[in-house]
Amino acid sequence: MTKRLALAVPALLACALLTGCSTVEKKTAEVGGTAKMQEETEKTSSRIFEMIGAKGKATRNRASLMECPGYEPEGKVHQARHPWSVYDLPFEELEKAYAGMRTALPKNGWKITSDGPDKSKAKTPTIVANSPDGEFSVKLRLMDNRKDEDPTSVLVVTVVSRCFEDAPS
Repeated sequence: MTKRLALAVPALLACALLTGCSTVEKKTAEVGGTAKMQEETEKTSSRIFEMIGAKGKATRNRASLMECPGYEPEGKVHQARHPWSVYDLPFEELEKAYAGMRTALPKNGWKITSDGPDKSKAKTPTIVANSPDGEFSVKLRLMDNRKDEDPTSVLVVTVVSRCFEDAPS
């Protein structure tokens, strides 16, 4: 071992053990109010539902907060996540609505970043897109359950906000 390496190893070890230093840089996020981000995420979901244009029912739930890992300050950076589904329609109508999103999203300024089967065993058709302002992403999955014990097929939609640091209270 060279003399330089012999001096560097203890110094790096001391740094890591005593001060918690890391060579991995943490990301930072803009400050935003949690209630406001949840509300904006739900409004974006409503716009997505309008784009889908299907006359089925939609599950009713609120956007929730999830921590964004890899951001500083730890435990204070979140994103709003709003999962919901369109159901109570024949599969063919759900399929038509899903396919229509390939046109509706770009027409409304969204950029489709992924379109095709997911990596699950079922190879579920999935579209992922980002909003024009970069504040939100949407994931649409067409769940064909016609051969299942419960044959109710659904169009699963998840809208997620950007990561934001909680506003001081």
